[in-house]
Amino acid sequence: MAQFANNTAENSALMDVIACETDMFLRQDFDGWAACWVQDDRVREVCISSSFGATVLEGWDKLSDYMRNVMESGAVCNISQTERFNINITISGDIAHVVFDENSKNSCGQTERTFETRVLERSDGKWRILYASFVLRGHQQIDSSRLAVNANGEVLCAPDEALAQLKSHPGLQISNNKLRATKPAWDKILQAGLKCAAEQHGYFQHYRYMAENGRNFRLPLVLGETDEGSVSVCILFVRDGLTFVETQNDGDIDARLSVAKFVFGLSEGQMLLAQRIVLGDNLTTASEILGISVNTARTHLSRVYIKTGVNSQTALVRTLLSVG
Repeated sequence: MAQFANNTAENSALMDVIACETDMFLRQDFDGWAACWVQDDRVREVCISSSFGATVLEGWDKLSDYMRNVMESGAVCNISQTERFNINITISGDIAHVVFDENSKNSCGQTERTFETRVLERSDGKWRILYASFVLRGHQQIDSSRLAVNANGEVLCAPDEALAQLKSHPGLQISNNKLRATKPAWDKILQAGLKCAAEQHGYFQHYRYMAENGRNFRLPLVLGETDEGSVSVCILFVRDGLTFVETQNDGDIDARLSVAKFVFGLSEGQMLLAQRIVLGDNLTTASEILGISVNTARTHLSRVYIKTGVNSQTALVRTLLSVG
């Protein structure tokens, strides 16, 4: 019968093997790394990443050949610091099942979060790895500009670049470690959007959403018009059981506007002005960027209002982002 391990010495022995295997890999010491593994056809290593997909290596011959090549070619990850937590160990005879979370800091200063599983077998009194898997959470480079929040709106990840963008955003702020809008009316819109996004945090819920809608969950939020005459916008999307908050144009806005241009029959000039408004510019700033007069911008805007059936910039942005 399987039992949760409560033997401190046994737990330490298991975690020592896992730590040694990682250390030997980072040191590019193939023989030291190999000594941590069961070396037969039963071994498996599974690597899963949102950015890179899934890699499955089956059998010692394939795994060892692959890892030898990685180490000899210098393709080893540049990890400088590793922290393991939420460790759970179950032992059944000579088989141990170990799961844990891991934060690894790379040479660029970024922290990579993984969910790890190891199955170890005891032979001749020594534990060796039989199966290893890790799930790397997030798109490491892209997510540097995004906030990540949980179902309650609590900020779990706030990279420096995302925080810098947040300071210049007219509608969002972090208060008591929660994502909030800067105005009460806007905050109602934001919290409703976060609640809607949280409903898709489960894998199967998001899978069903994608099957029914033909795309992953993405929710543009139009919070309202600022005192300067611009419109406050952000986009929520779901991945890895978290809600990510995009405060800059991530390409999804451009795609929606391309569809909106066709749907509403907007001219090129009208579309360029509408794009600047969606991106948060007021008429003065938009006209300067586009190289047109403010009067020309107002003329474009009035014609866009007629074509879209709205009479405010907030309603316009909401309408344009509702298509596509």
